[in-house]
Amino acid sequence: MSIGIRALWSAGAATIALATACTLTLATAGSVSADTGPAVGAAHVAADLPLPPGATSSYPAAINDHGVVVGYTAGPDNRRSPVRWGPDYLTSTTLPLLPGDPMGYAEAVSDDGTAAGWSGSHTVRWAPDGTVTQLQPLPGDTRAVFRAMSRTGIAVGESALGGTYHAVKWRPDGQAVQLAPLKGDTLAFALSANSSGTVAGVSFSDYSAYHPVKWNLDGTPVPLDPTSAYSTAWVVQINDAGTVLARGAVPTGGTIAQSHSVAWGANGTVTDLGPRSSANAVNASGTAVGWQLGADNIDYTATSWSPAGTATAIGSAYEYTTAVAVNDAGVSVGYTGVKVPSDQHRFALRYEADGSLTDLNVTPDGSNSYATSINNVGVSVGVRIAFLAPGSSTSTAVIWRP
Repeated sequence: MSIGIRALWSAGAATIALATACTLTLATAGSVSADTGPAVGAAHVAADLPLPPGATSSYPAAINDHGVVVGYTAGPDNRRSPVRWGPDYLTSTTLPLLPGDPMGYAEAVSDDGTAAGWSGSHTVRWAPDGTVTQLQPLPGDTRAVFRAMSRTGIAVGESALGGTYHAVKWRPDGQAVQLAPLKGDTLAFALSANSSGTVAGVSFSDYSAYHPVKWNLDGTPVPLDPTSAYSTAWVVQINDAGTVLARGAVPTGGTIAQSHSVAWGANGTVTDLGPRSSANAVNASGTAVGWQLGADNIDYTATSWSPAGTATAIGSAYEYTTAVAVNDAGVSVGYTGVKVPSDQHRFALRYEADGSLTDLNVTPDGSNSYATSINNVGVSVGVRIAFLAPGSSTSTAVIWRP
């Protein structure tokens, strides 16, 4: 399952500056210089994704199992345009915007190549042929907010009027379906949907207390924490088996410093992923990945959790590692940081299911690269960033093939 732009930001990659990019190039990832860490794992072929005319930089948000990649490009004025790269990785297509919108970006892609994201401030879906359609808010509301899309093309998010948010899912035909909050709450966010159309999110009345919820196919809201073991928790993803992953779960009566990650199984089982855990993604079998904060509350290490909640450090070969996405084979991707200077240098990593680790960095000076998503074939995407001068950098979309 792929992740979107906001998912990567919430995992820690906050700001990526855009300026200029390179044309199609090939490189081999897997060996690193002595000052960036140990050489681990097998080589992977890396290639810059091509830019459409007029674009100078790029960012890939998601990839499907057929190799279709979506994201955005930008020109010298830094104005974003939604883009889709074909599975040959040699072609790019700028997706159209709604009339009057100056910019936009694609954030998710389904199995059939349907993309979803933004045109200006409007939530939109692009058909495989590129046709753009606005996903409308509910009657009486004035705007829609896109959050995620399933492999089958079901988009979820919110329909809003002022500060009142209604959870909503848009069926593949574009029909909006309202999802009610839990009893006692007045607002809701729909944050993830699986292939069958089951949706997960949060229900709330107070922005300091989010209640995790799952909506059945008929729209019935089901509380995931009926005993109120947690005062708040933020849902990250629901997988096709119905497992819901959340992070930022604060035990009732506890403090934010005690927050951690939790998984609720389809049968109602609760798996606590342990103190100082922050999970970012879960695959079809229930394996979750993310990072675990060290006892010093400073260092963090990429971690994988089994469906039973057993934690395994998968990024301990480097400092400051995290995993942001995982495929159904248990292979995950993410990035690492080092303390030179102030934890600003990061490079892409691939964590194999057998525990081995591959450095995917492709920047000549070993500066910055990030992996953002991986599909079930093992192809991953991300960005490489070159620093041209202090305060100036360039971002280029990259694909890694086994």
